Order: sequence, then structure tokens, then C-alpha cells
Amino acid sequence: MFKIMRVTGSSMLPSLSDGDFVCAMRWPFRWLRSGQIVVVKSSTYGVIIKRVDHVNTDGTFTLTGDNKAHSVSQEAMGKFTRAQLMGKVIYHTNE
Repeated sequence: MFKIMRVTGSSMLPSLSDGDFVCAMRWPFRWLRSGQIVVVKSSTYGVIIKRVDHVNTDGTFTLTGDNKAHSVSQEAMGKFTRAQLMGKVIYHTNE
């Protein structure tokens, strides 16, 4: 299943800019790795696009924004679970 979303904000600069479009695909969880850009549903922040920082042995994972000065901190976001993972970004464009 594919999802197309528009990026809002500057937390993922320079990788993704405000107004860019991303295509995310529901990806098998076993392929989740540090460095991948994913879309998750946060109970606090809604739908967010961030980079996987670390995948923990218990199956949870932490996220980070590329632009640390304009991103919610990893501590504030907390850990995410497979149920919150909406997909892996497989393509993006600014057109």
C-alpha cells in the first residue's frame, strides 16, 4: 500500500524540504534499519516524517529529524512501535 504525503516544516532539511511530496510504502518491519526515512503516527504529534535513529532489540525504534535545530527532540518523541509505523519513504519530489 502506498501513501503520498506533503512535507510540512523544516525538521528534515536538507533531505526533505517544506512542500516536498513523499511516497511511502508499508514495509515489512524486519527491514527497518537506522538511517531510513519513515512515516509514523504519533499520539502526541500526529503523522510525522523522520529518520530512524535506532532499532531496539524489543522491536521499538527511535526517530530523529535531520535538522536538529528545527525538530522535536528524540527524548520528546519517545519510542515508537510497529503499530505506529505507516511506511518507509521510497521516493520524494519537490514538484
